[in-house]
Formats: sequence, structure tokens, C-alpha cells
Amino acid sequence: MIGKVHAEAINSIPTANVVAVYGRNESRATELAEKYGASAYTDYAAFLAHPGLDVVNICSPSGLHLDHGQAAAAAGKHVLVEKPIEINLERADALIAACEQANVKLGVIFQSRFLPAVQKIKAAMDTGKLGKLILGDAYVKWYRAPEYYAEGSWHGKLALDGGGALINQAIHTVDLLRWMMGPVTAAQAMKKALRYPHIEAEDTLVGNVQFQNGALGAIVATTSVKPGFKRRLEISGERGTIVLDGDEITVWEIDGEASAAESAEQLTDGSSNPAAISTEGHRRQIEDMVHAVRENREPIVNGHEGRKSLEVVCALYQAAEEQRVIQLS
Repeated sequence: MIGKVHAEAINSIPTANVVAVYGRNESRATELAEKYGASAYTDYAAFLAHPGLDVVNICSPSGLHLDHGQAAAAAGKHVLVEKPIEINLERADALIAACEQANVKLGVIFQSRFLPAVQKIKAAMDTGKLGKLILGDAYVKWYRAPEYYAEGSWHGKLALDGGGALINQAIHTVDLLRWMMGPVTAAQAMKKALRYPHIEAEDTLVGNVQFQNGALGAIVATTSVKPGFKRRLEISGERGTIVLDGDEITVWEIDGEASAAESAEQLTDGSSNPAAISTEGHRRQIEDMVHAVRENREPIVNGHEGRKSLEVVCALYQAAEEQRVIQLS
């Protein structure tokens, strides 16, 4: 599914085009390749040798990102990997090291960072408009139908998904929270598979975090709440509160400012349908990757930046498993 989003986004960028598609399923790979006039491969080594291939967009299950990324880097290809960067920090670090050793760019897809409302909030945070930060909360109360976790699917399987609702669905909002609030120093959590007890991972997690600046936060991640609701990010400081609902700022109440709440087109509402996302966020981030390669600079969300949200996710999982507060370095 996400490979189609990437292909469409690439095709909308004037300075880039899809030249090759790799997939284990020959018919699917061929169908996608033919749509964009590209070559289809079921052999990964042959795919990496395709003439004119500069950047490999990795859209495979999360637990395969290291394998596919390492091979691409070794072949001299720049790597743009879907979130999360990998399923644990050891594998993430190995992918980062492989790309650095090969002197290729590594980007991690967190397309929500590139949306206008998010950029506006980040600018306000960077200029200290809220004053001393008090609370930063992330709520992702989504729903996934039973077929999402059906037998044969990689979703909810620890080896390929790394977890459940937190690492797969909520990590976009966790990334925004950590990006805006700063480093997390402590985490505690509880998790369960409440709607889908047959899966290996959680479909529901609730957690608390402490940030380096002293602020506290709540994180709720679930795929078990029907019908599913837009993700919500709430940030409060001593001078006011900003709330992001989906891609829309619904609260902008800051001392000395007129309310700046504003409506926006919903581009990332996967609350009940994982396919219900626009390509716009991906287009913006992939275009940044194109410029990073052409200008020989780091992509805005490079490997080290993409690792930061995974660190929070892993701490929450460890806290839930061990039922204790986890201190982050």
C-alpha cells in the first residue's frame, strides 16, 4: 500500500521519476512499474543494479528495513526508509552506520513534519511563544478492522512490526511530540491487546513521559477504538495552549495573541482506513530528499533524527514489559 503512495508522490515531482520497482510478488511489482513506465524486479540485487537508480525508497515491513537498507547502501544508493526506521535501536543504529560508511544519504519518512499546520506550531515552539512548557500530549485513537491483523499479515507480529499500535500507527504523532517538546528523559506505560488478543503485539497502549525541560506528557496509542478518531496533539505552556487535530489547528490560545486556530485539508487521516492518506506530505519529504542528494546535504529527517522517536517508543515498550519507569540517556 505505502509503495503506491511513494510512487505517486515521486511521479508528481518534476525533478524525479520512478525507474524501478522491486517486490516479492511479481504481479504487484509489474502492475506498479507499468503504471509509471518503470522496470519491475523480483530479484533485489538486480533491482539495485538498475541503470539510473539513485535513491531506494524502502516500503517493506519495518523489520526488513535494515536488510534492504544495508544492501542499497552497499550498492551506493541513497536510502529513504518508511517509518519507523527499524524495529529496535540496535537495528536502527546498524542502518545508520551502514549508510554513513557507504557515504550515502539516509532519510526517514515522517511526512507530518512537512505539513503547513505542523510547521506553524514548530515555529511557535522554536520562538518560545508558549513560555515554560508544562504538558505535551499525543492521542492516537484509531481503529483497524479485523482483516488488518488477519493470519498471514505482518501487522502485529513482533519480528516484522516490532510492536503494534504505538510503533506502527502512533509513531508519527510521537515523532511530532518529541520534535516539538524536546528529548524524553523518563517513560512509563501499560499495554494490552484488548480488541485483538490473538496478535503478538499491543492494540492499546497508554504511557506517560517526562521531557528534559521538566514538562510532562501523556501518550495514548490504539487501533482498538471504533470508529477511529483524528490524531490529536496538545501542547501547553505557561502562556497558553496549541492543539492539532489531524492536520488542523483547532486551538491557538496564547497570551497577547488573537486566536490563530485555522482549518486545513485533512491529509493524514488514517483513523479507520490505512489507505486514506494523501501523497502531499510524502511528496514534500521526498522532494527534500531529492534536493539533499543534488545539493550534497543531509535530508531534513535523516537517520539520527528518525531514530529519536523510535527511542521513545522502545522506552515505552520496555516500561510496559518491566512495569517500571525507564530512564533515557
